[in-house]
Amino acid sequence: MNFHKSFQTIDTQVVGEAFRIIVQSPIMLMHEDILEADYQLNTQFEDTKQQLLNEPRGHRGMNGCLVLPSAIASYRLLFFQHAASTSFKYEALVATLTALIEQGTVELSKNNTYSIETVKGVYEANAKLSEKRDAVLSVHLILKPAYLEGEQVIIDNERRYMVVEKPRQIKAIVLEELAEISTWGLLESEKYSTADGVIMYEQLDGSVRSVTFERDGYILRSPGVDSTLALIAVLGEEAVKKNDSIFGSSIEIIQKHEAGYEIALTGYITGIHQFVVDREDPLQHGFIIV
Repeated sequence: MNFHKSFQTIDTQVVGEAFRIIVQSPIMLMHEDILEADYQLNTQFEDTKQQLLNEPRGHRGMNGCLVLPSAIASYRLLFFQHAASTSFKYEALVATLTALIEQGTVELSKNNTYSIETVKGVYEANAKLSEKRDAVLSVHLILKPAYLEGEQVIIDNERRYMVVEKPRQIKAIVLEELAEISTWGLLESEKYSTADGVIMYEQLDGSVRSVTFERDGYILRSPGVDSTLALIAVLGEEAVKKNDSIFGSSIEIIQKHEAGYEIALTGYITGIHQFVVDREDPLQHGFIIV
């Protein structure tokens, strides 16, 4: 059979959140300027992006990553995502660097430091490798602090979050309370529609547990790097040394730097896939279950 389209991807997860790294697809971008490439990616190739993000190949929690050569960094990283997700995620830096090193598609750095070109600027990441230098144990990032602006917390001068303490009617931020937590999140996401996300938290002994809702009320499957920074801005550094998710993953602040906070995250390759699209498939653009 002559398939309509064919894709190859490397799927990864970082603290529970899924990232799909596109290895081969009909997406062809030749722009030298990253902003022009990002504009083309986000204004064209709509069918291809939906086929990669939606079920049955993807799901509502899938994030798309396109890796390209860069003239100024170790590689160039572009994002595509569901409409209600934020257009940039620090976790994607960890996901892509892990996959590229472990697949042998980026040259190993002598000092283990790599630069990643994005539309938000060039980020540096330090990879801690195994003794044989063939596996990534963790990726270290230094993040700028968030700040409060009225009721909202601002990340990187652009992403906005509402931070709300757990209401009394919810006993705890645990899976047993997921139904009630989900209902609360849907209502709050509608209430704060100008925010990129709503964060519910409860304080524990030396840490916090949180759950983040994206703009459509979807529950983020990780503690969230943005969410951790937002909680620090609201509660203070001493209260948020560790941010636990409802699903058992966590993000810890390793140390404070003059430029911000250092974190270390581990990415895991969950699959290397070849997907196809049959011209006769009535659901070839996929669907979403929330």
